[in-house]
Amino acid sequence: MDINAYRRKIEQSVAKAEAAASKSASRTRAADPQGIIANRKTPAKTRVEALGRATQAEGPDAVPETALARLADPRESADVRLAAIKLLQQKQFFSSVAAEWRPAFVDALRAAVRDRKVRPAALEVLSLFKDRVTQQQLLEGIRKPAKALVPLNEALRLLSTDVHADVVDVARKVTDTPQLRRNKAAFVQAVRILAADPASVGKLQEVVANEAYAMDARRVAATAISHLSPAALQRTDESPQGVAAPRGTEGRGGRRAAAPKAQAKPKGALAKHLETLRRVRG
Repeated sequence: MDINAYRRKIEQSVAKAEAAASKSASRTRAADPQGIIANRKTPAKTRVEALGRATQAEGPDAVPETALARLADPRESADVRLAAIKLLQQKQFFSSVAAEWRPAFVDALRAAVRDRKVRPAALEVLSLFKDRVTQQQLLEGIRKPAKALVPLNEALRLLSTDVHADVVDVARKVTDTPQLRRNKAAFVQAVRILAADPASVGKLQEVVANEAYAMDARRVAATAISHLSPAALQRTDESPQGVAAPRGTEGRGGRRAAAPKAQAKPKGALAKHLETLRRVRG
């Protein structure tokens, strides 16, 4: 055989072997979850599936670095970040080292709040963690609507997972401010917060007695009273008597201003709900 022809044959064989090796390496990289996740040109659905495999492969006794990194990355797609949140939520229940990586999870969630598409899910988990930084952001958004992360009713719902003085004060403001009371969804959430505050029984009684309020709010208030002050519940079917005007509101001659008009006795669906509560209480 001609030496040149032989050399060409060898070169062709080597080229074929190299091409096959390269193709095999490409298939290996494609099958590797980390390689798929890192390739942002890959469809989000495929990357989400790869993230699930990678997280599972890390095992329960390892820090879920891959999911944490995807969640914290502001350049990452919303689909992948949302998947990372779900995976991390699930893993914390089975991980023997969850306490070790939970601070990193919280930090990544706080970063994800900046992404509008990921914000609701991130806030949900942060609220369950009773994250004080998140609570302050939600409270500030209620006081200054221009800085609100979510609508008023949603902020109150998220805050209701950890009832403390600041949250109760905000809920009282909502129930006391006519303009805020017009937001029925927010009003109901505010009443739910006050439902855990023994000092708010009087306000809850006002809600039950006022037919102008949404029935959902009145039911929540009545149920709360049955737990906070059963004796007060027994009096809610009576027509409330007028309350004396506060000091400093005297009219001419030192006489007190007229007491508010008594509210109507509860009836209809609310009356049935009150009766059910009384039967349950015995």
